[in-house]
Amino acid sequence: MSVADRVEIGVLTVSGVVLGLLTVFYLDLYIGAVPVPVTAIVAAVGTALLCRLAGAITESTWRYAPLIAWTAVVIVAAVPGLNGNGALIGDWRVLLLLVCGLGAPAAMTYAARLNNL
Repeated sequence: MSVADRVEIGVLTVSGVVLGLLTVFYLDLYIGAVPVPVTAIVAAVGTALLCRLAGAITESTWRYAPLIAWTAVVIVAAVPGLNGNGALIGDWRVLLLLVCGLGAPAAMTYAARLNNL
């Protein structure tokens, strides 16, 4: 892997962190009194796109670096702080965010591996 490829993987990993922050902070979005977890869809599309772009650069396990960065941000946000509150609430939207954010790249990787058989 060349230096330019490593820089690109680094940029994609930082993009995964930014995507994680945005999806966590806007998960508690309401329209009126109805919760609208639109960031779960953004997480699904974003993590799948980041993994696809990283997979085009390298075939090693570094292609999962943006997904690992996104997952780390979401897990850290879910852990309560010293005073007992965290950035994420214990709600169905957090589970939806995790399922969409991790499920879309997993399904995409599985489908790509089936096509290579």
